[in-house]
Order: sequence, then C-alpha cells, then structure tokens
Amino acid sequence: MLFGAELSLLELALSLLVVTAAGVVLGTVSFGFGVVSSPPLLMFLEAKTTIVVVNSLTTILLSLVLLQTWRHLSLRNSRGLILGGLAAAPVGVFVLNAAEPGVLRIVIGVVIVTLGLLNLRDIQLPIATFPGSGIFFGFITCLAVTAISIGGPLGAVYAIAQRWPPQTVRASLAAMFVLSGAVSIALYAATGLYTRETLTTVGMLVPGVLLGFGLAGLLVGRLNEQAFRYIVIALVVLGGGMLLGRELLG
Repeated sequence: MLFGAELSLLELALSLLVVTAAGVVLGTVSFGFGVVSSPPLLMFLEAKTTIVVVNSLTTILLSLVLLQTWRHLSLRNSRGLILGGLAAAPVGVFVLNAAEPGVLRIVIGVVIVTLGLLNLRDIQLPIATFPGSGIFFGFITCLAVTAISIGGPLGAVYAIAQRWPPQTVRASLAAMFVLSGAVSIALYAATGLYTRETLTTVGMLVPGVLLGFGLAGLLVGRLNEQAFRYIVIALVVLGGGMLLGRELLG
C-alpha cells in the first residue's frame, strides 16, 4: 500500500502506464477506457474498486473531451443516448452493489462482438436506426459501464450506425458518459463505494489520464472518417472479446 492507496510503488507505475494508454484510446474515440484498463487493473485492485476507479477516471477524461468537442454536439440527435444513459446510472449502481454481474458480462460480451462484426461487414442494423433506439442503446451502454466498467462499445455501435462524422460521435458519446458518470459517481459515494484508499488511487492515476488525453490530441486530427470507423469497430470487437474471455476462461 502506498500513501494510503491500494497500490504499491511498482503497481502504481504499471497502472499509470495502463491508464495513459487507455486515456489515448478514450481521448481519440470517446470510449474504450474500460476495455483497455480494466483487465490489467484487476490484477492489482479488487473488482468493485476497479470499476469505481475506472468510471471515475473515465468521467474526468470525457469531461475534457466534451469541452473540446461540444460544438459538434447535436442534442436533437443524441438526446436519446443521453436520456437512456441517465436512466441507467441508478440501475447500474444497484447491480454493482447487489449482484454478481458475471452473467451480465457474458451477455454483453456476446452482443458487443456480434454487433461489431456486423458493422465490420457494413451490415445495417435496423434496431440502431429505428426511432427511439438511442434511448435503448444509451440505457444498456451506461448500465454496463456503471456496473462492470465495460460497455462503451455498445454506444459506439449505435453512433457509427448513424453515420455521424467522427467529431459528432466523440461529442455525443462524451456527453452521454459525462452526465451518466456524474450521477454514478454521486451514487457510488452515497452507497459507500468510495473509500479513502479508492479516492487516493483515483487521484494518483489522474496524471496518467491527462497525459493520455494530451497524446490523443495529436492523433485525432490525423484520422479520416474511414480510419476512425475501423478503429472504433476494432475496439468494439476487442472489448467484447476480452469481456467474454475474462468470464469464460477466468
């Protein structure tokens, strides 16, 4: 334990590298922090602590992304995602506190991989373009993120199905995650999921997240729409595969 945190000096160094890499991913496409950071952090931290730490750092970083991209945000197009995400936050905190979410991880993993592969083949998903589907995708995305820290690829599947420009995708996902994350953080605190050690760990990892955000800024402007789409789809499939592998093999 280091300075009251739950990490030793070596674990802190490794965790900073992990969250820096995750920050680059999140700063570039507005999701994927949990996909990159959760599996390594689970080697050092207890599962619930990992979820709280990852979602706290995600909310901090996406606040910066939203400040950077808010001009590209269309509330008319993204309000379903945002409303669904806000509704999901209390349910996700309840699941985290009261349930073993192993079955939820498996179901979400299967859905993520399936939808990602369909997008890779450029198969249109009627459910993602149906009026009101944004609420559904926002809800299941933020439910998964709040409860198990991985679920962002579900929101990305919806966003890329809308054929939005990359900056609009980034802004829409950031708005959804920041608002639902703020509610989740308040509920984490209210239900006792924040301890002094957890808060110290979050604080010690913030520099890595900020470094990752800075590095992401160097990449974003270099991506055309096709490259952005394929990076998002690759992360969708990777995230679902890692989630499934962790549950089925671990």
